[in-house]
Amino acid sequence: MRLKTKKRGASNIIATLVIFVVMLSAITLAFSQVIPSVEKFQASSDFVAAENTFMNIDGSIKKLINSPENASEIIRYEIGKGILDMSFDRSINLTIESEKVVIFNYSILLGQLTYRLDGHYKGNGGSIYNVGSPDLLVYSPNRTADVTNIIYQTFDDYKMLKLYYDIFVSIENIKTDEVEVNFIIINLNTTQVDSYQKEYFPLINSEAKLELSKRAQIIKSYSLGTFSTDLSINAESSNYLQKLDYDYAPSTSFSLVVNIITVDINFSVI
Repeated sequence: MRLKTKKRGASNIIATLVIFVVMLSAITLAFSQVIPSVEKFQASSDFVAAENTFMNIDGSIKKLINSPENASEIIRYEIGKGILDMSFDRSINLTIESEKVVIFNYSILLGQLTYRLDGHYKGNGGSIYNVGSPDLLVYSPNRTADVTNIIYQTFDDYKMLKLYYDIFVSIENIKTDEVEVNFIIINLNTTQVDSYQKEYFPLINSEAKLELSKRAQIIKSYSLGTFSTDLSINAESSNYLQKLDYDYAPSTSFSLVVNIITVDINFSVI
């Protein structure tokens, strides 16, 4: 009887251990499936929040473009994960040609706002969508309100958003013998007001208030001389070339002036 009791007791212990191991395996499997799903859902929520924030920032910038100098807007940045940064690696080269001869050449590095979210992603780096247009647009009073460039890209292990603006061009006949070409450049920037202040960017896994302010417009004028042939205006970036032909063939020659009008939108953290 004692031997049987011992066997029965051992059997009970083994059965309990088997049940425990099965339960532990089930719990481990559940966590291995549930936790990545929760993390994936949270990452998706963070990225959607970043997209919405970028759209709000874009709306504030469009208000500032047509506002007086030193006007400002406040945006709440309430995304707890990801990296918000400002980069200055978007290179644009502007040229004007007359009879296929370059008569004006101007290059500029423009700022762009970026958001990066690390995670288990797969991508080829290409733009998934581009809400906007090419690099060069013919200016009209309402055109700046309709155009936004928000680039969504995926890479291995992270996703990225970029916000930047095109260059606008307007061609005006000031007089019958005088033509002005105006390039309107909307540049995103960030500066420190005082040397003791910390750097504004990047913001890493943190929430903040962003102040966007319009700095004084800078106008640079270039007198290019006298011409009598049609003009060709080109804008070229690292991955895009756009050509805009302006058919201007007056009966007499005309003097040509180019104005570079830069609107700086400055970002700071308050």
